Amino acid sequence: MFNDYIWRTYLNAGGKGIVESFERNLTSEFSEDFIISICKFREVYCPVKAIINETREQLQGIAQDLNDNLSLLEHGEYTIESALQFIYKSIKGEDDYSAQKVFEYFSGSMEYFSTFLAIEIPSLFTPYYFKHNFNILEMISAEFDIKLPPIPAKKNYEDRFYYYGEICAALLEFREKHDMSPFELCAFLYDFAVNYIGGIYSYIIKDLPEPKSAFFIGGSANDSYLDYNENTITCWQCNPDTRVGDMIVMYLKTPVSAIDSFWRSVSIGFNDPFFYYYRCAYISNPVRITRINQRQLKEDDIFRSVSIVRKNMQGVNGVELKPSEYNRLVDLAKSDAPKLEFHITDANQDFSNEKDVENKLIKPLITRLGYTTDDYATQLYMEIGNHNRCLIPDFVLLPNTARGRQTAFALIEAKYSIPNKGAMEEAMIQARSYARQLKAEFSLIASKDRVWLYTSDDDYLGNVYTSTWEELNNADNFTKLFKLIGKR
Repeated sequence: MFNDYIWRTYLNAGGKGIVESFERNLTSEFSEDFIISICKFREVYCPVKAIINETREQLQGIAQDLNDNLSLLEHGEYTIESALQFIYKSIKGEDDYSAQKVFEYFSGSMEYFSTFLAIEIPSLFTPYYFKHNFNILEMISAEFDIKLPPIPAKKNYEDRFYYYGEICAALLEFREKHDMSPFELCAFLYDFAVNYIGGIYSYIIKDLPEPKSAFFIGGSANDSYLDYNENTITCWQCNPDTRVGDMIVMYLKTPVSAIDSFWRSVSIGFNDPFFYYYRCAYISNPVRITRINQRQLKEDDIFRSVSIVRKNMQGVNGVELKPSEYNRLVDLAKSDAPKLEFHITDANQDFSNEKDVENKLIKPLITRLGYTTDDYATQLYMEIGNHNRCLIPDFVLLPNTARGRQTAFALIEAKYSIPNKGAMEEAMIQARSYARQLKAEFSLIASKDRVWLYTSDDDYLGNVYTSTWEELNNADNFTKLFKLIGKR
């Protein structure tokens, strides 16, 4: 939440100088020093030099256009909506560009347009320096209770164009609530708040966990963002389900038409409404390989039947590979890149009781699903109404134990053995009662022989996944379960 004392402390400790710089440059002079300062702000929360260079070039374009007395708007009174309507029509022009083309042009020059509008109408518009970093704006909004509107769908290009206006309206409401000037708001966003949430390290992870999934991405050999330095971090169109540590397979398009390298995701995937391709993640740690060309993929016993290969790798960005497919690529490349392996347990262990099932099977499974001991509770006491009765599930994932509103993401009920239909029905009834009480999305029953997963979508009546423990040691089978109840 916004803390006025901390904000005032920032202003008195040098923040007022930042405010004055924004006010001076957005009202009277637009200097090279200001452009440098904006780029330094971006370095705090964006690790990609190419992105920062784009910001610099667009702001330098503003400096030139201001010297030539150019303006985006005609004289008159504007609202946020009417000003953006004017910009939209100007871009659309006599060539009658489609909404997609208008948005592509606008988003490609986001810093230019938003800064120019903030210069012309500072009371309504805020310059936007979060392109490729909408995740940062989301974190700031969550931390300081700024009510951002929902992101438009990817293909709704006109709504994505006008979404900038909706953000400006949300920021206007926030600054009026806290009695800020437009220039204090700029200092708040690009200096105070980004440092407060931790900058780059609020989302870039250095110590990577084991990979859980693998995704294709596509590029070209001359892409300005393609840097093979092992310490370089770059932003790329990717799958929004990407998790930190996941394997990223770089496919270079025509004329190369070959897999070129393996990377690791160092952030989770997220949607960015002003990034033209919408979905992105930050990747690093590239490992170049002997290229695997499209012809080799089509001739390979495994890949010849893979859908994206049959489509000649069209639409490759964000396509997920099965673990067996990704592992095959590692073998073909003769690479030492990490494989996707999910060995849960030795299925031939001896089990004497339910506690053995918990210690030898369920706890290792929970760990493989990405949870730490801080992420789950055992034998959770559950109050029911005003009575002294309680339910005690064996394992509760991501519990919220606030008095009177206990909830959880999933629960696991352990059984030594489920030998017949009657025992299965009894276990289902018990697990279902726990899951209902906790409003859990999933309920898992686990015996020494098998697991059964149920979902709240049908009141935990029909299992959506079942497997033996031996089958769970197969990476493809495990991935299906991970996608359902793995830590998100």
